[in-house]
Amino acid sequence: MNSIDQIFKQIIDTANSFEVPTQIIEKAYLKAKDLHKDQKRKDGTPYIYHPVEVALILAKLGFDENVIAGGLLHDTMEDCGYTPEQLKSDFNETIFDLVDCVSAIDNTNYVFNKDNVFEDTNFVKSSAEEQTFIKLISLGKQNPCGFAIKFADRLHNLRTISSFEYPKQLEKVRETEKWVIPIAKALQSEYFYREIKNECFKIVNQFSLGYFEQYNNFYKTNNQIIVNLENSLNAVFKGTNIKKIVFRNVKEYKIFEDLVRLNKNVEISKVSQGQILKVTNYNIYMLYNSKSHKEAVFLVLEKLKNNTKLKIIDAKIGGFTNKMYFQLEDDNYIKYNMYIMSESEFVETQVGTLDGQHLESLDEDNINHLDDEIIKVRTRSNEIKYIAKNSTVLDFAFKIHKDIGFAFKYAIINDGKTKYPPYTKLNSNDKVEIVVDKINDKLKNNAELKWFAYVNTELAKKILIKYFENK
Repeated sequence: MNSIDQIFKQIIDTANSFEVPTQIIEKAYLKAKDLHKDQKRKDGTPYIYHPVEVALILAKLGFDENVIAGGLLHDTMEDCGYTPEQLKSDFNETIFDLVDCVSAIDNTNYVFNKDNVFEDTNFVKSSAEEQTFIKLISLGKQNPCGFAIKFADRLHNLRTISSFEYPKQLEKVRETEKWVIPIAKALQSEYFYREIKNECFKIVNQFSLGYFEQYNNFYKTNNQIIVNLENSLNAVFKGTNIKKIVFRNVKEYKIFEDLVRLNKNVEISKVSQGQILKVTNYNIYMLYNSKSHKEAVFLVLEKLKNNTKLKIIDAKIGGFTNKMYFQLEDDNYIKYNMYIMSESEFVETQVGTLDGQHLESLDEDNINHLDDEIIKVRTRSNEIKYIAKNSTVLDFAFKIHKDIGFAFKYAIINDGKTKYPPYTKLNSNDKVEIVVDKINDKLKNNAELKWFAYVNTELAKKILIKYFENK
C-alpha cells in the first residue's frame, strides 16, 4: 500500500493537471488527518486512507477544490465531533454544505423534516437509512456535487469491503442497489453508475471465480491487440479535430448482462472466453473539440473506412445516456461500441449532469422507488413538477402541499372543462389545476379512508396515515 502522503500527492498532482487550486485541499487534508488520527477501519488500516481515496476519485474526475476538500472532510462531522460551526469557520459555506449533504443522521434523535411531514415524534418514523437518503436528495438538489462525494464514498467502501462478513457485504449491496445506483442513473453519471454497479456484481458473485478468471484472461489475451489498435487510431487521427481517443473495457457485470440477453439460461460459472466474444467488449470514445457533431461523425467514418480494418456493423441510438453510437468489429471478432462526442460531453457522461439538469427527476417523496419511471407534469402556472408514473391527481395535490391535498375537490387537466375525480391517472406533460374546497375562505379537509385507494406515492400515503392515526 502506498503511504498516505504518497496518495495525497497524487491528489495534488491530479488537481494541478486540471488547473484546480490546491491550497484549500491541502488544508482539508491536514484537518482530516488530525481528526481521524486515532481511528481505524474494519481491516485495521488508518481511517484517513478512506477519505483520501475518496478525494482521489473526485480529483481524477476533474472536480473543483471545494468538492475535493469535501471528499477529504466528508466523515468529520459524522464521526469526529467536528461541528458545523467549526467546519464553516475553518473552511467555507460551500464545503460545509457538501459535507452536511452526505453526513448520515441518527433518527433516534432527529428526523429530517421535509415539508412538515415527518415532524410528529409519535408518527412511525422511517429508518435512519431512509431518512439519510431523503436528506441526501433534498440537500443534493441544492448542492449537486454532494451526490458525487456520496458516489465516491460508496465506491471506495465497496472496493474495500472484504473484511466484512459476506452477509454484511450483501446488506451493503442491497442498500446500494436500492438508493445509490438509482440516483447515479437518474443523474446520468455513467462512471459512478457503472463502477458502483460492477462492485456490487463482484461482491454478490465473489464465489464464481471461474467467471472472473475467464473475464480477466480474455482482456489479458487481447491486450496487445487493443494497444496496437489504439496506436493505429491515434496515428490515423493525428492532426485532425479528434483530439483524444479513450478505450474502456466493458465491465464484468455488463458482459454478463449482455450474455443473459442472448441466452437467459446462461450460467455465470460456465461462461467461456468464446461466449464473451459474442457481446460488446470495449467502448471507444472519439472526442472532438471544434467541429460540429455531424462533421465529426463524417470525419471518423471516412477515416475508419479508408485507414483501418474495423468494420461498421450497425448504428444505434441508446446506451446509458441514449446517445448515438456505432457497433464495430475487427478481424479477431472483437466487438466495440464507438461514441463520437465533444470533450465536454464526455466529461458530462462520466460525472453526470450535476449542473441542475435531471436533478428534479429525483423524487425524495418517493424515496423507496427511485428507479421508478418519472413523468413531467405542469401546474396551473406552468411550473414543472416530476412525479412517479401512475400517480393520480390526488398524489399530485399532496406533492404541491399537504393542505392542498386534504382540500382536494377536483382537478382540471390541460385547461379543459371536465372535472376529474381524485383517482384520475396523470400522463406525462399534463397541465393540472387542483381545485380545492373552502369554508369561509379556509381550506376544508375532505380526507376520507377511501383515499388510500386513490394514491400511489409514498408521500401521499404517509400524509394520510399520519392524519388518520392522529384523528
